[in-house]
Amino acid sequence: MRDANLYLVYVEFNGVGGSCYRHKSTLPSDSRGSTATLSIDFDEDIRDCDNETPMPGIDTSNFQILPQPDGSITVNGTARFTKDYGNPTRWKFYTKRLERGRWIPGIVSRDISNVCSVLQMPYELWYPFTRLMQRKFCPFKAGHEEHMNNVNIGNLAKTFEVSPDFIGEWRVYHAITTTRNGRPFDECFMVSVSVSEV
Repeated sequence: MRDANLYLVYVEFNGVGGSCYRHKSTLPSDSRGSTATLSIDFDEDIRDCDNETPMPGIDTSNFQILPQPDGSITVNGTARFTKDYGNPTRWKFYTKRLERGRWIPGIVSRDISNVCSVLQMPYELWYPFTRLMQRKFCPFKAGHEEHMNNVNIGNLAKTFEVSPDFIGEWRVYHAITTTRNGRPFDECFMVSVSVSEV
């Protein structure tokens, strides 16, 4: 995984909507029609999970997610697999939230027993990206590359639901279990996230 630059994500909300990758959308925040803006800042470092589990083998150092003035997103560059990812591959994400100086389990989580089976499902959050991939399904072998040349994937501002209840400091953990040579391998990375009102 690459060390990403600091991402600033602006989210307008109405208590149930809003969100995501470094862009902005406007929704009324209450019945009076006023608006409020949340800023979601992703730490510049993608880190390990502090449990001695190795990082995933995907090099995205030459891959960019570029916000556009109209709120849409353009993707550009190359993502390269440095390890094999077989079928099935499990993907689990979970969160911790800083409260009163302590990191406690967050309410945001999801466990997908085999992400390979849903890579091309239009209702999934990753579909705007995976539908553009040359290889649509697992397995992905080490050395495989995906190339995107300034492809606009539209406005993802409503992809996630974000409310003021999420203001604060978060850690988002991504745990991956895949099969290599018939054996399971666990990998994990963590991204620090700050949600604030601006």
